[in-house]
Amino acid sequence: MLGSGGLGAENEATYLALVRDGAATVEELAGRVGRPVEEVRRAVDLLQIEGFVHRTPPPRELVVPVPPELAVEQMIERHEQELQRTREAAYRLTAAAFNQAGDRRTEELIEIVTGQTAVGLAFDRVQRTARKDMRELVAPPYAASAEVNRTQLDRQADGVVYRVVYDSSALADAVLSASAVSHVRAGEQARIADDLPTKLAVADRELALLPLDWATPAHDAALLVHPCSLLDALVALFETVWSRASPLSVTESDGLSAEATMSAEDRHLLSLLVAGLTDDAAGARLGVSRRTVARRVQVLMEQTNSRSRLQLGWHARERGWL
Repeated sequence: MLGSGGLGAENEATYLALVRDGAATVEELAGRVGRPVEEVRRAVDLLQIEGFVHRTPPPRELVVPVPPELAVEQMIERHEQELQRTREAAYRLTAAAFNQAGDRRTEELIEIVTGQTAVGLAFDRVQRTARKDMRELVAPPYAASAEVNRTQLDRQADGVVYRVVYDSSALADAVLSASAVSHVRAGEQARIADDLPTKLAVADRELALLPLDWATPAHDAALLVHPCSLLDALVALFETVWSRASPLSVTESDGLSAEATMSAEDRHLLSLLVAGLTDDAAGARLGVSRRTVARRVQVLMEQTNSRSRLQLGWHARERGWL
């Protein structure tokens, strides 16, 4: 029953004898299982190390079994931690190998990943590659089993900044919306846009995951893209989508909503500026100071990631503000 946990048949038999018949001294336990005392003592030592038994103090020094559900849960947790350490070591080795840019061949710049499990592991690999930033486009169709991304929460806790653009249909998916709320509460910077062109995940400028067929939720094949011109293009694609998207915020009812894009006053102000009025003239028309005009324009530029007023006007047109 517990052999897969690495206890071995004889150690498992020792533990099961304790579970069935209760606590005992090492000598009593040896009699129950019909094995030499020293052999049973070694088995008890191992079971104690693995968290399956504990011992009472002298004079009796009983060996007491830990309840199976607790002991097994602790064993699973230890094994998961060991597997996680092994996985992280593998990621570090992979990253080190692909960071040798000078020795990288053309065919090594793009990896084809096939199979749902492999694609899922590849997404996990991309997230663990990130040291500063994760960029994601989340587009339909959505997997029915979507849930909170535990790797993302861990990476955010490590200081990795997640910027995620959701397709507008995401708000209608109850499971995805609930998981997004958890991510945003943990620090994710989220935005929403209509008709995203593809799904995408990019770690810094080091590694990207791009589905080969994103029209079905199965995602049986994807590309892992290493530093090259294609990766640069994917980063540029994300930044373009990000700049046009509207910020998302968590509502009081634990839902998601797009933040108000522009007030009527700011819309009027922007229309005046686009029409060619100076700050002084626009301020006079609105009954506010030139400084107020400049401040409101600066806020709009920050909301749209615009570097100039010309770019602000372009973003306003793209978002339907004008």
